[in-house]
Amino acid sequence: MTMTDKQKEIRGKILNELYLRGPISRKDIARNTGITPATTTAITGELIKEGIIEANSLTDNDSKSKNRSGRKKVTLSITNYHSYYIGIELSRHFLTLCLINNAGEVITKQHHKVEILNFTNDEAINYLLAVLTNCLTYYQNLNIQAAGIAIPGHFDKQNQRIASSAEWQKFNLSRLINEAPVPLFLENNVHCMSLYEHLISTHNKGNNFVFFHAVQGIFLSSIYNESLYGVNNFSVGEIGHTIVYPNGERCECGRYGCLQNYLGGFNILKKAQHSYNHNQHSLLRGLVNISSDITLAKVAEAYRLGDTDITHIIEDAINAVVVTLNNLSMLIDTSKIYLHGPLFNDMITRHILTEYLSYKNLYQGLPDIDFDIIPYEVTNGARGAAILALSHSLIWSQ
Repeated sequence: MTMTDKQKEIRGKILNELYLRGPISRKDIARNTGITPATTTAITGELIKEGIIEANSLTDNDSKSKNRSGRKKVTLSITNYHSYYIGIELSRHFLTLCLINNAGEVITKQHHKVEILNFTNDEAINYLLAVLTNCLTYYQNLNIQAAGIAIPGHFDKQNQRIASSAEWQKFNLSRLINEAPVPLFLENNVHCMSLYEHLISTHNKGNNFVFFHAVQGIFLSSIYNESLYGVNNFSVGEIGHTIVYPNGERCECGRYGCLQNYLGGFNILKKAQHSYNHNQHSLLRGLVNISSDITLAKVAEAYRLGDTDITHIIEDAINAVVVTLNNLSMLIDTSKIYLHGPLFNDMITRHILTEYLSYKNLYQGLPDIDFDIIPYEVTNGARGAAILALSHSLIWSQ
């Protein structure tokens, strides 16, 4: 069925409401969106026929429906078998893939160790097309509608390139977009993860939040008024170069005391390698054979074992996070801050973070900063990219 732009917009609003707050009644959808009850009924009827949503009658045992006369309340929810979406994350040292259904459930995931930056432009595009095509072929019995790619930077639509460091800008993605066997959508990897928390996670029901991501680099994504904030301004979210220690270490950007110096994965690894090479008592020496083998996981392990140098490195990083969270709580209208990264997976780190926040809150008496830690997994970006594809292809029908 061919739809007008207005019909697509109304349909998108209803589907968006179902993803954010479903199961939900037609009456509540109409009230929340401002769409007339008649139009809401008509469009949800079409969505049920298409198998995208389903109706659920509340049982007699439901506490809210007890003692009510007349018809039972019927709620609508997203089905989990209508269509499927592929997500790929492109990173410096790996490529990951997730296949999800339209309810956001992961069907399969892959992790490829590959140094994509060592590829030529054509080699990189051929590799990405092969990964995408192989997935489509293997799951050809599924109704795969679109794919999303989470990239390490912003997507420059005009030049079809990744607007990040020069090493990523060498890849022209126009051929990938034109030759992809399904519609393809690209977005910053952290924005993709933020979309997952917004549309699929049960932790959030349309509220504003901040998604704070720290792995090798640091980036911040925000959902504000149910939309990604600042996606067209490439400087928004580059929180790694905010100053947390005015007289601190010199940053590669030329300033002093940037958050990136203390929390960025590259800098943590560099400091850990220095300790390994110059401290004969470093516990890292019992974990790896050479300093170049040190990973963030090994740093976390040395921290748990009580390595003195690593403890100072981690505590400086956590203190920098606390300063940043305090600043964010006063600058952004949000009820929640999500933290994501391997450093935050450690329970000891979480304990220190909570302790630091409790006594370094700038204004005593105000509510504590409400933060949650999203468990870090290497496929989280690919999962978010699949949600990007779902959002553009199913919800908003681009």
